[in-house]
Amino acid sequence: MTTDLKVFLNDLYIAEFGLVPTNNSIKPVHVANGLGRALMGRAYDSDALAEFLRPSILNQKTREKVERNPNSAILERYGEAITSRDGEFIDRDSLSTLRNLAEGVLGTDKAVFGEAARSSYTLSNETLLTRDPSDHRCGIFLARLLTAGHEADAATHIRKLLSTDDDPWSMLAMPMAKLAKPQGVDTATEAAMRHAYAPLIVDDASMPAFASPTLTYLRRSFDRLARFERTSGSKLNSLRRLVTFACFAVHVHLISRYSEAVEGAPRSPILLDMFDGSRTSLRNASRASFRAAGDTIEALMLLRIRERLQPQVSALGAEQVIAGLPARVQDRVRQGFDAYRHDDQVSELEAIAEAFWQVAAEEKNHPRGFLADLGRRAGYLTPWSVAGRGGKQQKRYGINAEFLETLVAATVDPERPLDFPEFLDEIRTNYGIVVGQRSDDQIVRCNNLAQKPFGTPTSVSEEELRLNVEALRRAMLEAGYAKAFADGQTVITTDPKSLALL
Repeated sequence: MTTDLKVFLNDLYIAEFGLVPTNNSIKPVHVANGLGRALMGRAYDSDALAEFLRPSILNQKTREKVERNPNSAILERYGEAITSRDGEFIDRDSLSTLRNLAEGVLGTDKAVFGEAARSSYTLSNETLLTRDPSDHRCGIFLARLLTAGHEADAATHIRKLLSTDDDPWSMLAMPMAKLAKPQGVDTATEAAMRHAYAPLIVDDASMPAFASPTLTYLRRSFDRLARFERTSGSKLNSLRRLVTFACFAVHVHLISRYSEAVEGAPRSPILLDMFDGSRTSLRNASRASFRAAGDTIEALMLLRIRERLQPQVSALGAEQVIAGLPARVQDRVRQGFDAYRHDDQVSELEAIAEAFWQVAAEEKNHPRGFLADLGRRAGYLTPWSVAGRGGKQQKRYGINAEFLETLVAATVDPERPLDFPEFLDEIRTNYGIVVGQRSDDQIVRCNNLAQKPFGTPTSVSEEELRLNVEALRRAMLEAGYAKAFADGQTVITTDPKSLALL
């Protein structure tokens, strides 16, 4: 019998998605740390670096900073790693300057604390990998994606980048990082990496074609991006773009899973708003597509909860199942169950499933918060309101320059430039991205790539959708990844030299 809602929901998430989308403070550095750790098969005990980067902590009660690791303590503990220019006296002001600079660079996402096991650093080499679990298995899922069947370009390139330390970030970390000791990943991580996650089972190891078409596209895109980075990107820019795409890949995987797991289920589109939110109907339609993304995850989880509870409810009845829950959640589940059963229009199974989901999502956080925070920090989600208001989860899909560059490099082979309409078709097929072509109209109104109504119909101006397409085309031209010809053709490429062959 189900007795722990958190464990119950965790099991469902892992079985369905291979990760747990409940961390509402998820950051790209968490994803980078988890992915690097899973690919390299190790982490590092770098408490010296964590203490070096965090001279003070915030007292949660008084909201005042309390000095924990002053310069004197750092010198006493780790003085052998720090030398002055003349080899004798160490200037404390200079040391403070170095620590502030290092914190600004290695703690950009504010994910560094006093202990390495709770910290995720700005990643530049493997000695910065920690056991921080804040990625909630995203790293394991992504590492599986990049190594299933056979290890190809993306996994190989990331390992190569993490094996070097000749970059500015690594140099800043070096005095303390050289004290770090390697640790094996924990047994749970090792077991998870060995476990065959069903959607990642491949038909042909030489050309991975997963049970999930979406994951097949994402693997190809990852490897394509890695090939681009191998010849075009500096180490730090390459890592940043690969991590940005990793965050986006998690988003695409989560919102497409329902349509792949259940025949006829909807898949929400990703409607990019190329403007600043000032075009009202476009802004609202983009927000609606993001809300639909959370709704698809919720609908799938409700289905799986019903399937999991059905034998228990049939054998014992809903009241007995509820009675078996811990006291701290039992009353809340019963209240939810009674509310859903109030008019007897809902079956016992449906009512208890809704009550379970309601309470479990409160205990573990709704996946929409996970999607919102990761997307906002990775650059493909932006506040819904022009003034930046609307609440933490009121977002619309947008695009910044770095994400646009990443998207093009992950979609277009250098040797195969695409016409602009072809590019739009590719990003819709590969990732579910729509911008506003005529063929997108019904998708946007239905909030469903299958063009069948899902939830409340969305009203949107066709004129604004067409302007949105043109805005993306102009952005491509300005970024240098497109060329417009006199006949009206616009070609997208990651290798401008290839245009000479057209």
